[in-house]
Amino acid sequence: MYQDPKRIRKNRVSLNLDDYEAAVINALVDYTGTDRASLLRQMLIAQAEAALLPTPPSMAGGTPHSEAHIRSI
Repeated sequence: MYQDPKRIRKNRVSLNLDDYEAAVINALVDYTGTDRASLLRQMLIAQAEAALLPTPPSMAGGTPHSEAHIRSI
């Protein structure tokens, strides 16, 4: 049925937000017109890629991310 069964989204994650954080997410949902789950998934994956695949200093013009900076992301 599916070309790659591992691509089926079956792993759930719970996330608790306060009213201010939820308002920011809801504003982004309203602005982009996408659904909340898709928006949060895209944001999560973008942050994970940024933490795991930092841009080399020669290309970014700065210093590489420190371990403490990556943990704070």
